[in-house]
Amino acid sequence: MEIGKKKLLFVITQPVVGGAQKYVFDLAKYFSQNYQVSVAIGGPKDGDLFQKLESEKIESIFLKNLKREINLLHDIRAFFELVKLFKKEKPDIIHLNSSKAGLLGSLAAYWAGIGRKHKPKVIFTAHGWIFKEDMPRQTRFISIFLSRLASIFQDRIICVSRDDFDEAIKHRVAPPRKLSIVHNSIDKIKFLSKKEARAEISKLINHEISEDTVALVNLGRLYATKGLGYLIEAVSNLGASLPSKKIMLVIFGDGPEREALKSQITDHKLQESIFLIGDGADAAKYLPGFDALVLSSTKEGFPYAILEAGLAGIPVISTNVGGVGEIIKDGENGILIEPKNSQAIADAVKNIISDGEKSKKLSSKLKKSVAEDFSFDEMAERTEWVYKI
Repeated sequence: MEIGKKKLLFVITQPVVGGAQKYVFDLAKYFSQNYQVSVAIGGPKDGDLFQKLESEKIESIFLKNLKREINLLHDIRAFFELVKLFKKEKPDIIHLNSSKAGLLGSLAAYWAGIGRKHKPKVIFTAHGWIFKEDMPRQTRFISIFLSRLASIFQDRIICVSRDDFDEAIKHRVAPPRKLSIVHNSIDKIKFLSKKEARAEISKLINHEISEDTVALVNLGRLYATKGLGYLIEAVSNLGASLPSKKIMLVIFGDGPEREALKSQITDHKLQESIFLIGDGADAAKYLPGFDALVLSSTKEGFPYAILEAGLAGIPVISTNVGGVGEIIKDGENGILIEPKNSQAIADAVKNIISDGEKSKKLSSKLKKSVAEDFSFDEMAERTEWVYKI
């Protein structure tokens, strides 16, 4: 251990890069200057996060039993794997991310500290509460109960949006004194120019992008909560209502919904219009090559994709869920729509592509608000303040 440096251990359920993984990587990189940082990661061992951490010479620890899917045997093994890790590493701060890591990590930290003088501070970041997903009433009740249980063993909970904070209060997940709002923020991104981006995108999808193509993009993991089925329906509707326009959608990311989405694309005969790009790790650099970012989620925390699109200078259309409304003000710096409504998505896209001046105004205002209101340094400083209180 480096003398004088506190040990900071991040724990996250899976390594495939999405919003939570970006959050962990950015903070791990920032805090590695003044802390001894390591990141414990579940899921497949070949995920993007391992490579990104290695490139920054940050230690990663593979947790073979920690997986996103619920499996009682794996979850019990993951619990004891975490207990063993915490006893061995003796971190001063354990920063847990995602619901599974939050529950098992909190209980394991308590168990590891029984009878020991050294007890770490346990921080949990809620990247959108799991009980906000579509689920049966009984399952939601259990999810809320488990969130309350985990919070007993957490010193502080970071909510990435006011919406997450309000939901935690509403469902009595934890007392207000344990909750802190720290919005996600992003560091500088090296974007390609529009011309360069379009050329690279053409190579990725093996398809020429003409000057008059309306190119839409979606970034994120392929989960049911991303509502991508509605987005595909919207593109189908646009093709029928705007036959003179060439509409193209590129979806960056991977996940369990991939095969179902491929089938839907095929069923609608949209193979020449919608493209699934599996690797979303460096997708942000391509954003200037698109005409709009479209998010169709039914659940969100505080999406990085909107911040990235803002800095890239492209307009955003998004469902009004989670913390989205804390970034996008409808009609001022983007367009908000109701979730689970493919026609609303199609109408919003028409709105954007039919009025070039409005599109420029929305993207310009969003770029300004992201640059001014969502500074990464401020996010990191507020996170460290949570560590210290």
